[in-house]
Amino acid sequence: MSIDVEGIIRKRIFFQDAFFQDEIREDFFIEKKMKHAWAAQMEVLKEIDRICKRNEIRYFADSGTLLGAVRHKGFIPWDDDIDLAMLREDYLRFFSVADKELPDGWRILDLAHGSDQLFGRITNGDRYDSGADHMLRFHGCPYAVGIDIFPIDNVPSAKEEEQVWYAVLKYLQGMIYRLSVDVEAWRAEDMEMDIRKAEELCRVKLFRNKSLKFQLVNLMDGLVQSYRTTESDELELAAFDIAKDVRYKYERSWYEESILTPFENIMIPIPVGYHGVLSALYGSDYMVPKREGGDHEYPFYKKQDMELQRLYREGKENGGNHAEI
Repeated sequence: MSIDVEGIIRKRIFFQDAFFQDEIREDFFIEKKMKHAWAAQMEVLKEIDRICKRNEIRYFADSGTLLGAVRHKGFIPWDDDIDLAMLREDYLRFFSVADKELPDGWRILDLAHGSDQLFGRITNGDRYDSGADHMLRFHGCPYAVGIDIFPIDNVPSAKEEEQVWYAVLKYLQGMIYRLSVDVEAWRAEDMEMDIRKAEELCRVKLFRNKSLKFQLVNLMDGLVQSYRTTESDELELAAFDIAKDVRYKYERSWYEESILTPFENIMIPIPVGYHGVLSALYGSDYMVPKREGGDHEYPFYKKQDMELQRLYREGKENGGNHAEI
């Protein structure tokens, strides 16, 4: 089947050929393979941006992407992904329309689609794809790439209430962690005392004959957004903070508006109070480049390469262009 080469090229982001060369930035070597992955992620971002503009949904660069936009006008040299954040109401609206708006073959990973994470992710597929149309559309990157989207929630305005709220969330997170570490060792009967305490704290009924982890994650999801109508001046990416056992609080005014800022060869919205956000995350000297540690192995495609090598060794390749990751 022939592909519309001119049509695909016309719709995708334009990059100079030099962008896809090996490069040293801030004394860090970036291989051209990563450049193609960066470009592919920017194509995913372009699709998210299209959906947001069409539905009047606001989003902001977050974490390393925000720092990269402000400090490097693009990716942090040693970063390999794009992170976004949305105020909870925008987050809910985005994922309510994404199913209908995303291209065929793309994936949504959130609670409604079977994920056990408290944030969402949009990917351009679920497998390595070296097909001609995919390679053309995503600038020669065959990997499944995606963007994490984190909800920004309200923090309870009363300090005592906030302490209880966070303590309950941490208790539930602890149960989820134990289930994740050793599923066999933590059967429902082994956790009966914890389950009863969680039921008492949250005034809910947890079913022993259903996935305990999925129930707990959904319970946490309800709790993190339970103050959606609060007048609190403080916001938090609670879904992220709880999992990482950190607390980063932001002022509501920091997210009242966005500023379009250069990011490689496109523009990306950042919160008007980006200085406060970055100072909270990285300290007041955030403009001084440091090798900030990531939350995953760099590069992200290392695992996909290892899986492809495993399939090759086992002789399971089917002779086509696809290998599910």
